[in-house]
Amino acid sequence: MIRLFIFSLLAIVVALWVTLTLGFPADPGYLLIAFGNTTFETSLFALLVLLIILYTVIRILLIIFDWINPRHLWAIGRDFNLKRKARARSQTLEGLLSFARSNWQAAHNQLRKGMKDKDATVINHLAAAYAACQLGQRESWLELLELAEQQFPAAHSTINYVKAQLHFQSGQLEQSLAVLEELKKQALNDGNLLRLLKEVYVKLDDWQHLELILPTLEKNRLLDDEELERVQKRIFMEKLYASFNAVQAGEEGALEQLKKLWKKAPAKFHTDEKVVTHYADLLMQLNENIDAAKVLEFTLSRAWSSKLVRQYGAKEYGTSNQQLLVAENWLKSNPADAELLLSLGRISMRNQLWGKAKEYYEASIKIAPSAEAYGELGRLLKHLGEIEASEMYFKSYGDLMGTSLPELPMPEPGTLTH
Repeated sequence: MIRLFIFSLLAIVVALWVTLTLGFPADPGYLLIAFGNTTFETSLFALLVLLIILYTVIRILLIIFDWINPRHLWAIGRDFNLKRKARARSQTLEGLLSFARSNWQAAHNQLRKGMKDKDATVINHLAAAYAACQLGQRESWLELLELAEQQFPAAHSTINYVKAQLHFQSGQLEQSLAVLEELKKQALNDGNLLRLLKEVYVKLDDWQHLELILPTLEKNRLLDDEELERVQKRIFMEKLYASFNAVQAGEEGALEQLKKLWKKAPAKFHTDEKVVTHYADLLMQLNENIDAAKVLEFTLSRAWSSKLVRQYGAKEYGTSNQQLLVAENWLKSNPADAELLLSLGRISMRNQLWGKAKEYYEASIKIAPSAEAYGELGRLLKHLGEIEASEMYFKSYGDLMGTSLPELPMPEPGTLTH
């Protein structure tokens, strides 16, 4: 049946062609098509026009369909999306370059624009937050970090470490400590976390907690030898000060505890200038002058320090006779130490040895002129009645620095040196 239909259709087409060729337009022809109870009749000319219109419509529809082909629309959308992503990546790249140049405003703006890309990483948020912190925009960097936590929960630890760091840089030490303490439960041996925690404790003067993490810092080699010694020294000095406060508060046995703490201290602290000065000052404030003098004598006999010998002579320890013997013995091995000679002059004053004091002051000035030596000699000569010489030394004293002088006994006017 189908073959017959196709054959008939071909016959009609051929007949149409022959008719048009031989008789058109004089005779437009006649066409009748019957199929069952259905018939179709028309002139050949009308059929020709219909076919041309039909062909044109089909071609137009095909062109339109080709233009609105979903594959083409998908390709256009894909290209647009790729260009948008490229722009976002470009913003991120430019932002990171600005970040590297410390151009915080540009970095912040560009990185935030780069965040519009659905493929943006946590780096956009963290870097933009850091830039906002450098700009002093606290609300902005907090918002960025909260957004990062929502979108990148897997990076929770890193995000919170950055949050602690930015709190620290902003001077919000308590907030930084709270974040770090929480993180420490999850990563006790995280080097960066421990370093930052150490810095926070130092800023907060929380030496007690710093001492607790010091073994971990040391074990993980997070402190070099110099810094480790500096931290250990500060922790020990704070312990001394805490015991000193306990003594002042009237706690029973606190003084003995302070002295016991000193005796048990590592040997290196017994010869450390800064630590010894600190401990001797605390003893002096507690009126433990004799013990303070002994501490200084012990140290100076093992590790010479011009600063400590100056302290030894500047204060009244109540052992002036003994001090003079000890200090003059040091002079044998340190004959050219101007600070020792100045201290000997002061100790001699406390022993009312005016002539000896004058000689020591003059020797100190000859070796290394200092405002204090000029001042001491000037006021001694004034009391001895040598006004002209006294004024000359006072002038040098004022010209150099004019530091305050310790209270010392003075000879009565007209006293002869001996």
